[in-house]
Amino acid sequence: MKRLMSVAAALAVALCTPAVAQEPIRVAWVKALVAGPLMIAKEKGYFTREGLNVEFELAASSSNLMPMLATGRLHMLEGGVQANIFGAIAQGLPIIIAGDRASEPTGHHLLIRPDLKGVVKSIADLKGRSFAVGAGISIFHYEMDRLLNTAGLSLRDVELKNIAVPQLAAAFRNGAVDAGLVYTPFTRLLPAQGLAASLLEVDHHLKKATGGVTMINTDWAKRKPDEVKRFFMGLARGVRDFCQAYHHGSNRAEVQSILMKSDVVDDPAMFDNFWGSRKVSGEADVENLFDVYEWLVKQGAVAGGLTREKIVDNSFARAANAALGPFVKENRDDRTPGCE
Repeated sequence: MKRLMSVAAALAVALCTPAVAQEPIRVAWVKALVAGPLMIAKEKGYFTREGLNVEFELAASSSNLMPMLATGRLHMLEGGVQANIFGAIAQGLPIIIAGDRASEPTGHHLLIRPDLKGVVKSIADLKGRSFAVGAGISIFHYEMDRLLNTAGLSLRDVELKNIAVPQLAAAFRNGAVDAGLVYTPFTRLLPAQGLAASLLEVDHHLKKATGGVTMINTDWAKRKPDEVKRFFMGLARGVRDFCQAYHHGSNRAEVQSILMKSDVVDDPAMFDNFWGSRKVSGEADVENLFDVYEWLVKQGAVAGGLTREKIVDNSFARAANAALGPFVKENRDDRTPGCE
C-alpha cells in the first residue's frame, strides 16, 4: 500500500510540474542594476520552477543586437530605449516591447564641465553649447530635447557631439564638450572625481520617463506562447524580490549578494547610491513610449504609421502580475520613489 501511495504521490508532483523546455530561451541583457530581476529569477530558481531552460548573454549594448532578436537567435532582449527598436517594428520585423526594464526615477543627471559652474546656471544657458550624445538616436536625445523645450529651445540650439557616457570624463577633462546626460554610476563618479558638476536631475523636470524595456521576438511568442507566459511569471517574481530590496525590505542583503555574484554590480558602494527602478507590475508605459516614438518620427529618425498596439504588448506581464496578486511592500515606512 505504501508503495502504491508513493508512486501516486510522485505522479501527482510530475503532473503539477511543467515539463522542462527542450529549446533554451536565449536572453541578452545590458549591464545595469535594473537587470537585477533576471539574475534574481535565475539564482532563486524561478525559471526552473516554471520548467524553463534560460540562457543569458551579457551585451555591451542592445542596439547592435536587434538583428539577432529579429531573426530569432535571441528570444528576448533587455536594454535601453533606442530609435532602432521603433525602426525595426516599423519595418515589420517580429519584435515588440513586452515590458518595462527601467522607469522613473531614472536617476539621469545633466552634468556640465566643472569650470562652467556658475556660468551655466539653467537649461537656457546651454544655448549654443556642445552636448555629448552616444551613437545613434537614443533616449538621451529625447530627454535632452524635452529639457531644452522647457526653456523654449530644442536640439537645434545646441551642438551635438558623438561621445558615449563612458568617454565623457576625458571629454570634460580636455574641454571637448560642455554638457552631457549621464546614468549611474557616472552621476556619482564624475562629480566625485572633480570632472563634472551636476546641473539638474532629469526626474525633477520630466515625468513618466522610460529608460529601458524588455523586448521579445513575436514569432517565438506565437510559436511558444506557454513558454513566454511562464518566462514572464518567473521574471515577475524576480521583479517583486528586486522591488522589496529596493524599498529596504528584509531581503535587501540577499538581493545585493545575488547582484554582486551575477556581476550586475561591481562596486558594493553603488548600493548606497541610486538603485535603478522598474515598475513592479512589469508593464511598459505605453503612453510614454508612444510619445518617444512620435518624437522620433518628427526627427525623421523612424517611419510613421505605427499604433500603440504595434509597439507594446503588455499582456504577458499583465497576466503574470494578475496571477501573483497585489504587490505588498514589506517595509511600509520606506518612501523611496519608484518600484511601485
